[in-house]
Amino acid sequence: MRSRLRFGLFLVVTAASCRLVNPVAGGIPAGGAATARRIVLLSCDGLAAPRHQALLARGAYTDPDGFSAFVRGGLVVERALPVDPTLTAVSHAAVACGTTPSQTGIVSNRFHLPGTPITEGVSGFDQTIEAETLWESFRRQGKRVGSLTYPGCDGTSERRRADFGMTYVNRPFAAAETISPVDWAIVTSPGRASPGVVSFAPPRRATVVVALRGEALPASVSFALTAVDRRDDGIVAYDQLLVDDDDDPGNGVLARAAEGEWFPLQFQVAHADGGLRTVGAWCLLRRLGADLGLVRIYRGAFFAIEAYPRSFRELLERQVGFWPGPPDDRALEREMSGEEGLTVSDYLAQMRRFSEFFAACSKAAISGESFDLLLSYEPVIDEVEHTFLIADPRQLAYTEQLTATAASAVDEAYRMVDRATGEVARALDLSRDALVVISDHGMTPVWELVHVNEVLRRAGLAQAVEREGRMQVAESSQMIAVASGGCAHLYVNLIGREPTGVVSLAMRDEVVQRAATALARLEVDGEPVVEAMFDRKHLRDVGLDHPNSGDLVVFVRPGFGTTGAIGGAVSEPSPAAGQHGHLARHKELAAIWLARGAGVERRERHEASLIEVAGFVSRLAAVDPPSGHLPAPKH
Repeated sequence: MRSRLRFGLFLVVTAASCRLVNPVAGGIPAGGAATARRIVLLSCDGLAAPRHQALLARGAYTDPDGFSAFVRGGLVVERALPVDPTLTAVSHAAVACGTTPSQTGIVSNRFHLPGTPITEGVSGFDQTIEAETLWESFRRQGKRVGSLTYPGCDGTSERRRADFGMTYVNRPFAAAETISPVDWAIVTSPGRASPGVVSFAPPRRATVVVALRGEALPASVSFALTAVDRRDDGIVAYDQLLVDDDDDPGNGVLARAAEGEWFPLQFQVAHADGGLRTVGAWCLLRRLGADLGLVRIYRGAFFAIEAYPRSFRELLERQVGFWPGPPDDRALEREMSGEEGLTVSDYLAQMRRFSEFFAACSKAAISGESFDLLLSYEPVIDEVEHTFLIADPRQLAYTEQLTATAASAVDEAYRMVDRATGEVARALDLSRDALVVISDHGMTPVWELVHVNEVLRRAGLAQAVEREGRMQVAESSQMIAVASGGCAHLYVNLIGREPTGVVSLAMRDEVVQRAATALARLEVDGEPVVEAMFDRKHLRDVGLDHPNSGDLVVFVRPGFGTTGAIGGAVSEPSPAAGQHGHLARHKELAAIWLARGAGVERRERHEASLIEVAGFVSRLAAVDPPSGHLPAPKH
């Protein structure tokens, strides 16, 4: 059994222990006099510079137009520095605005807004950015912009809207599950026998019913599965499933699969924009017993593309299909725990489909829309590393065998994005267009989660209350922590600022000092947890001097993650393998910045800040960069 927490010597970590790395003075010039007709800014979530450089050195990238092509002719920044904290919403806002969170107001993936109840938090992905963004700047200057799930540009308001765009879909219409169809009846209706399909045994049919949830959707949808025997050997042995529409068999065969193959289930319903939308799920035929005594199907989650305007959504659906959804972490976890789920190979197949979907959407936008700037996205490396960045014996899932498998899976994700980059590059005319590729942060292995509100509770600063069957922070607490990845913002429940305030302004510094003392003493297995802490006087040193930031901002050391849990242990082994949100100075968290095409000068830089990207992209297009402040309201 591992030893748990113990307290060591008191340590106050001040701003002297961590300084914001200043961006390169003057920025990186775009190059010659030529400007790019069109620019694609592709963000590869989670792509870490050190691993990228290692794969590049090994010759692991195989697409001739992928990452290696930038080395042969373009801009290469070996180590692009994210802002602090190294979180997705924070970094993408900083890139889009060309400035730090002190100006964007996006200080974490999740944070508390002053003036709201202390127990309420907001998402950094949903909160309005408080400085002008690239898409606003380009549109203000008469340029046309598209966005493919770029964080912060989701079409929910005028300021968060491009001229056309696709939004990231998180909530499925039906969750994934494993099913076993039964009652395989002999097909007697000619219309159900799938005309043109030869079966050397009587076809058998079963029905799959899927319960749905979502606005303007039917309560359920059903599909007919027809089992056929394709071998003329005198033995009844079903070896393929055909899928058709249970309500309209005249549609013919919609999909077919043998054991071990993936196939789609899909249907169409009305969309709020006046058209039809395609809803679908990718499924895996895990087992097809020859006598149909055992049939097991992993039925994936049902999703649909969300995009605007209607013409662009319909373009994506025609050329790309429905939103496939991210890989199923829970199914993978079940399989790795000895239960039925998805293997690593199955998981990577889902990941590959997700990556190819994003690349195909970029290509559809490039060929089917006019634009000056297209903001594109590739999420798969971040997804894989959270699950498979297994490299330390202290990690919950660590074994030598699994470490090798995990490393191979992460490398494959990098190669997927290499291929996706190549696909996007080939869709452009790089004699007239430019392709800029960045990542938002890297990733580090994590083995322990620290429940920061429980630390505050034990220090007498927070209280726990049971709500809806689980322990939560009480509104009467003096302080509350809102955690994201490797950092946490701690807010004093201040009288006059929060509606439920209990701490006077005169006592605020004392509450902050008590929290800092408790956290500075925190150790797990003899290892200090906290790397740096910043009170409001020192937030400017990490670019977080904004009212949305906590009264104390805490960064834990790589290897640790944070949560806002309360009422149990102070820490526990991390179920996730990879994490970010720590200080950007760690080499594993460095990002990349690459560019090639029209107007891009061939050059190499060892280091530059990601907040320079907005200016670089603007210079490529010969427009003014984002202004650094809120745009004037439209009348």
